[in-house]
Amino acid sequence: MAYILTAIMSGGVAAILSLFAGEAWGQIFLNYVIYGHVGIVVLAVAQVLAGIIDRRLDTQD
Repeated sequence: MAYILTAIMSGGVAAILSLFAGEAWGQIFLNYVIYGHVGIVVLAVAQVLAGIIDRRLDTQD
């Protein structure tokens, strides 16, 4: 669920900024899709890195 919400929010912000910049509808949709996927990737990488760091901190005790 967090991945979907992140995609909607990050893609939505990119689309709104494109809309305010006066871009065409195709560019607005493209920004929504591309930056939505970038948001998902950033969240996934952060989750994996947090898991790795957490496991390393647990084994140090």
